[in-house]
Amino acid sequence: MRSLLLIGLLIVHSAYSQHPTSQMAVVEKMNEMRSLSAEIDEVANMNELVYREDLVQLLADQLAKNNGCPDRSIVMRDGYHIVISPQNDDELTALKLAAFTQSGSTVMASGKSICSLNGEEVVGYIIDASDIKPVRGNPGTRCPAGRTRNAIGLCALVGNGRRGYVRKDIDVNIPTNILDVDIEIPDISDILPW
Repeated sequence: MRSLLLIGLLIVHSAYSQHPTSQMAVVEKMNEMRSLSAEIDEVANMNELVYREDLVQLLADQLAKNNGCPDRSIVMRDGYHIVISPQNDDELTALKLAAFTQSGSTVMASGKSICSLNGEEVVGYIIDASDIKPVRGNPGTRCPAGRTRNAIGLCALVGNGRRGYVRKDIDVNIPTNILDVDIEIPDISDILPW
C-alpha cells in the first residue's frame, strides 16, 4: 500500500515537468496524494493543503544556505518541513512521505532554482509541521473545527477560514475556491544571493 503513496509522490514531483507554471497543479497533486494516504491509512482528520506565497521566502533562504543545491534531507525550520531535491530525483524516502502526509498540515509552497555548483534544476517544497495526531476512521469524518470534508475526503477550510460556528454532521460540500486560476511558480533564483 505504501508503494501507491510513493507513486503519488512521484506524480507530485513530476507536476513541475508537466505544468512548469502552475503552483495549483502541485497543490492539487499533493492533495490527491494526501487523500490516498488518508484512505489507505484510514485517517479521518487529514487536512487539505492550500498554497501560501509568503512561504517561498523561507524556501529561498534555505536554498541560499547550500548555494541553491539540494541537501537530500528534510530540514525543520520555523515550524515547517523543507524538502529540497533535484528536479528529476525519483528517490522518495519514508521520511519525505511522512513530512508530506502529516494529517494536521494545512499550508505549503514550492519553488525551483538552479544549483550554482552543477547547473542542475532543483525543486523545493515547504509544508507546515504539525503535532496533531491522526484520528483513525473514514477520511473526512473527524475534521477539526472550521473544516469540512471535501470531495476527495480531505478536511477543507469552510468559508474564509476564520473562527466561527461550524455546523458538523451536515454532509454539504461548500466550495472553497470559486475560480480556477493558474498561478505562476516563482523562479526563486533571483532571490538567492549568488
